[in-house]
Amino acid sequence: MISKKRSDELTPVFNKLYPGGHTNFRTYVETGKIFSNRSEGCHVWDIDGNEYIEYTGAMGPSLIGHRNQEYVDALKDLLDKQNPILGSAQLFSTDDIEVAQKLIQYVPCCEAVKFCLSGSEAVQMAIRLSRAYTKRKYFIRFTGNYHGWFDNVLGGQYDADADMPFPYFDSNATPVNDPYYTQGRSEFGHRECFLLPYNDFEKLESTIEKYWEEIAMIHIEPIVCNKFCMRAKPGFLEKIRELCDRYGIVMSFDEIITGFRVGLYSAQGLLGVTPDLTTLGKAFAGGLPMSAVVGKAEILNKMTDRSVLGPGTFNGYPLGMRGVLASLKILERDNGAVYQSMAKTQKKLTDGLYALAKKHGLPMNIQGATGVFYYLFGVEKEGFIYTDKDEALKNLNQEQQYKFWVEMQNEGIFIMRGGRMYLNIAHTDEDVEKTLLAADKVMGRL
Repeated sequence: MISKKRSDELTPVFNKLYPGGHTNFRTYVETGKIFSNRSEGCHVWDIDGNEYIEYTGAMGPSLIGHRNQEYVDALKDLLDKQNPILGSAQLFSTDDIEVAQKLIQYVPCCEAVKFCLSGSEAVQMAIRLSRAYTKRKYFIRFTGNYHGWFDNVLGGQYDADADMPFPYFDSNATPVNDPYYTQGRSEFGHRECFLLPYNDFEKLESTIEKYWEEIAMIHIEPIVCNKFCMRAKPGFLEKIRELCDRYGIVMSFDEIITGFRVGLYSAQGLLGVTPDLTTLGKAFAGGLPMSAVVGKAEILNKMTDRSVLGPGTFNGYPLGMRGVLASLKILERDNGAVYQSMAKTQKKLTDGLYALAKKHGLPMNIQGATGVFYYLFGVEKEGFIYTDKDEALKNLNQEQQYKFWVEMQNEGIFIMRGGRMYLNIAHTDEDVEKTLLAADKVMGRL
């Protein structure tokens, strides 16, 4: 059993200083925080001297691994010559040009680029651009998708009885039964969008046919990494593309997680559907805070004459741009060979977890894409679960999901609470073997 004496002593001190922690969403840990003082590749060490193999990916940004030497050297080179920030509207660098050219090369929809800092910011920028471009006021989003913490995109339920499908919020909701519950929500924000059931062709078509003259954008996660790695049903993304073309609506992908994580050409390259706009973030900057809106030049050109504002002191800051450039150079080498290597490592891990679940008589399903997947205890189904209301998910064993998380951590394997696991390009077969040995012990105790 791992001893975390010093971390346990610091936990209540931290909790007093930081109400809710640095982020208080679903992954918030009240007790038993781990305080780290070193990381390398996919390994993390805490202040008590414990070593962990980690599969949290810093919730997505960690793709090239901790302290990748090529990445670190690139950042040091900039810091030896330049300040981390110069002034987003005043001074520029050749990195700016090279980064944009690489994004245009690899992201199918990309013709022009707008940098921000966070994923939430990029989504709001995409909404503003789409409204300005179409001269319409509403956007469509889907149940189960996550687009940041701002009031106009956070939570709500589909209201089948509403005349206009604005999100419905349960007055009896609590943080326990609604992960998107929050007090202090604007009473107007939710009326900026329509919320539709993910993968529901009929609701999609009927809503657009009725309200298309008021719909500026459809924003969707092509792979819903925050919700069991659900995928769009066959033809659903194609149907959105068709309807957007027919009615002059901007089609926008949220690739804050999937961008450059699931492949060199991101989810849109993997799935073969090209949107008009895409929001990127997390993995493409190697761990530094960076996000972007990329897409059709005619949409992003709305910012050229300041008819659409997108200001920000840190937008395109030099250290962040160098981080993006260094990451993309690592990922693109040998036509993205690191993705093939990571996929093989991930398959060894998921095949091993399946085998262990069968050995211990535990129903389990695994679904995802290269670089990210979910394990789902209690769910006995082959292939993808396409909706969050799928019958199979009624059998999800929440107790086993929670216990597996806790017990794996005690065995030196650091994973996320809800069942999601991220790989990075530094994970090795040896890491997988150690992970499976730990999983064998834990499943035996489940």
